[in-house]
Amino acid sequence: MRLFFYSARMRHKVRWIVGTFAAILIILTVVPLFSILVTSWYSRWEASRLLTSARFLRPGATEAETRKALSQFDRYLSHGQQWMSGHTRIMRDSYEISSYPHWTGWAASHLPFWVNEHIWFLPYTNFSVSPRFENSELVLLEFREWQDHKGDPHPYAAIVRVFSTNTEKGAPELPDDFTGFHVSPYEEAMIDANGKQIGSSWISRTYVTLDERASPAQFAESFNFRLDCFTSLRGCHDAKKILEISEQNSETRFPRE
Repeated sequence: MRLFFYSARMRHKVRWIVGTFAAILIILTVVPLFSILVTSWYSRWEASRLLTSARFLRPGATEAETRKALSQFDRYLSHGQQWMSGHTRIMRDSYEISSYPHWTGWAASHLPFWVNEHIWFLPYTNFSVSPRFENSELVLLEFREWQDHKGDPHPYAAIVRVFSTNTEKGAPELPDDFTGFHVSPYEEAMIDANGKQIGSSWISRTYVTLDERASPAQFAESFNFRLDCFTSLRGCHDAKKILEISEQNSETRFPRE
């Protein structure tokens, strides 16, 4: 009788230990995934709000006006500086929103490789608005969305830069023979040993440059970012899927062997 009592109690204890371990394992698996999914959707919404707030700003606005218009996103702000022409130092801030919660960056350096493979199941996506100021005046407003994929050689990105004819002269980002609107897609493809293309090509980066000479339609198209890349499980494996724009001025191909 006593033996049966101890055996039943032992079985109950073993079931409790196994159940507790399984519950902890489920929590450690589900909670991080849930946190990443919720963050990606929230970041997509925040990126949409940031784009809406910033897209109507134009170079020529004062620094105070620009910061006031973007003040609700100050928690994403990082201050920086940029050297122009090798000797001129100017303010270059950035409001950046990423698709992953902050804890994943810390966890990546403390967890084994196979766990990181489990955590980083979504492509990493980032959206930013970067104003450049000179003499307390907005001279450049840059919009950038990029996405990084495991196993791909580079991120895919779309960059839109808004200038003003009053202050754009000498800007290093300005294309040659710029007339108010310019699109530069950078096309890449795999090339075999004989110089023949393997498979289809893709656009790794698209640069859009415009100032007040661009038409309203060109302005509207330039800000048509695909922010659903933030929450896409498959991701956006082409800059055209991040920002699809019809007018193109030039192409540059960087073959990969």
